[in-house]
Amino acid sequence: MRRKIILLFVLGIFLIGIVSAGNFCCEKTKQGAWCQNVNLESECDITTVNEVTSEPFRSTNAFCESTEFCQPGVCVDNEEGTCIPSAKSVCLGNHGFWSGQPKSEIEQCQLGCCLIGDSAAFVTQTACTKMSNDYGLNIDWKANINDELSCLVSASPKEKGACVFTKNYVKTCEITTKEKCQNEIAKNSVYSNVEFHGGYLCTAQAELGTNCAPTGRTVCDDKNDVRFVDMCNQPANIYDYRYSPDNPNKEANYLTDYWTTIKKPTCTDLEGDNPANKDSATCGDCDYLSGSMCKKKGIGESVSSGDYLCKNLDCVGYNKEGFDGTTHYPQHEETWCTTDNITVGYNPGTTFFRKMCYDGEVTIEECGMPDSTRQEVCNEAVSENGFRTGSCKVNQWGSCYAQNNSADCLDANLRDCNWLQWNGYYFTTDDSGTYLKNITGGASNEVGMCVPIFAPGFERDESQTVLGAVSCSLARSICSVRMTRGAFGGAWSCKTNAVDGWYNNCSCVNNADDVYDGGATWASELNGICVQMGDCGVKNNFLNKPGFVYSDVIKKLNISKEDA
Repeated sequence: MRRKIILLFVLGIFLIGIVSAGNFCCEKTKQGAWCQNVNLESECDITTVNEVTSEPFRSTNAFCESTEFCQPGVCVDNEEGTCIPSAKSVCLGNHGFWSGQPKSEIEQCQLGCCLIGDSAAFVTQTACTKMSNDYGLNIDWKANINDELSCLVSASPKEKGACVFTKNYVKTCEITTKEKCQNEIAKNSVYSNVEFHGGYLCTAQAELGTNCAPTGRTVCDDKNDVRFVDMCNQPANIYDYRYSPDNPNKEANYLTDYWTTIKKPTCTDLEGDNPANKDSATCGDCDYLSGSMCKKKGIGESVSSGDYLCKNLDCVGYNKEGFDGTTHYPQHEETWCTTDNITVGYNPGTTFFRKMCYDGEVTIEECGMPDSTRQEVCNEAVSENGFRTGSCKVNQWGSCYAQNNSADCLDANLRDCNWLQWNGYYFTTDDSGTYLKNITGGASNEVGMCVPIFAPGFERDESQTVLGAVSCSLARSICSVRMTRGAFGGAWSCKTNAVDGWYNNCSCVNNADDVYDGGATWASELNGICVQMGDCGVKNNFLNKPGFVYSDVIKKLNISKEDA
């Protein structure tokens, strides 16, 4: 009995030694470890101040799991969006949010599906937002997806590929998006064994084993390209005759390559200098902006396989005549300027039109409302490759007459005017001694008159008649010629300018008739100003026949020179 008591006493001492070993908890050890159980309290750092509590780090004669400052829990990182098991002091010391609740009960720790671009991640909402900020992409947070596998499957919902399924005991296929395949087709009780294969065509028979075989038939797709269709009437790749089953010389690998996965077209340059494949018989890669789109072939048109081609949208056969006199057929969406004048270019009094080539047809519109008296004109720009763009613009002619120097007159940002420089014939005095344009000095290139580039028109109502009279009168000038004849009558003759120092640029040259019959330079030169004022002066009619000058009117009315 005594031996048993001694044995129990020794065993008790041994057990006490085991329990007492490592029963000190250091909030932080001298080696920098957090919440560690140690044998000696001297291993604890109790002199350094804790930044969180502003007190020295603590230690106690107990296991860390049972202390308040080192009890286990969950540490939430509000910046990274992570939730990890952590002792309280460790979490707070690293500026985290600590909770003693289970992770499943902490709202910030709930996982969901973060769809970002074409990828997916099963993370917290905070982590999802951080990825959006890091990569500069929009995110789609799906809190209702609560497992990682479903989340990864939902990535790239708009990816196109082959949705393979069984219907009526037949394995068939549809080209669609991943989203539709998984959310609509897979949930339809009519289909079974639904699988999505991103990037594959339904004709990938070796990989998918469907009943969809290649054909030479074609259709127009939603991007106006010509595209192959298979036996299941599903779209395949862009029409390329090299890979058509109808081509006796088709590529050897056409079944294992072009009819297996979705590919970018490579037939663009097959037709030579025709990047839009206009009217191509072998390539269906159309380009609407460059002037082609998918249409059914018409009479006289041919295509090597199928019934569709990249129709040329240019206005072939329509010669476009520009202001520079060059001609070529217009391209699709090209616009240019024309007038109602039968000669190329602009003549005073013409009406401007804007023409457009669109889908192979030419349309025309008048600049301004009909009978708008040329208050709008057409402006044309030409790109480096010759593509023309015409646009109607307001005719800014109203302030031309008020400009007294060429710089202001020719300011294209403010007005549409032209400066007519003095040349000896334009500017002559009338009976009142005033000038056609009252400019009395300046350099030689500043002596002239500012007139509209595009002569305005005038309606024949009362207000416009007054406006027309005022505008035309600005070009009024009188040519005074000194005539003589004998004391007893006889023929009139033109007195030379040298007599009495009298001089006038509009004087007759050889005889008196030259002043009245339009032969004098003065009349024809001054008409250049008149026609720029508006519906003034002498112009050609719609038959391109000239009107009568004033001297012709005098002759036809049989008016004597004295009365004239």
